Amino acid sequence: MKGQVGQGGLAALALAGCLLTAAGPPAQGSTPRLVVMDMPNARVWDGAVQALGTYGVERAADGLIETARAERAPRPAEKGIERIAERVTVRVEAVGEKVTRVTVTIATEALKDGRWQAVGASPDTARAVLDRIRASLG
Repeated sequence: MKGQVGQGGLAALALAGCLLTAAGPPAQGSTPRLVVMDMPNARVWDGAVQALGTYGVERAADGLIETARAERAPRPAEKGIERIAERVTVRVEAVGEKVTRVTVTIATEALKDGRWQAVGASPDTARAVLDRIRASLG
């Protein structure tokens, strides 16, 4: 009907590549990134678990996937930092019968001057996780 936007229209907009940023608690050192997919929850869940398999999944149940803490070398933009440690959390939630929301949060710590401290997560990490999930879904 003219003037009405249904769930299909909302999902179509999301599939057009909308990547939304939501405010997150600063204590986590991360801003959640989310995407809405025009697919059933069970399919998205299976794809997300598969996509995160190489991350060392510690928990995957009840719509929540948590990875082990993984350390990496700092990126060029992360100057003055010796090491970075990240823990990925993915929440998969049904919004409708065939619409699913995926939220990625990265908890990040940096080793600087011999001490680990919470820092803001790189948006590249969350983007990479969402890209892996999308790729696993075909």
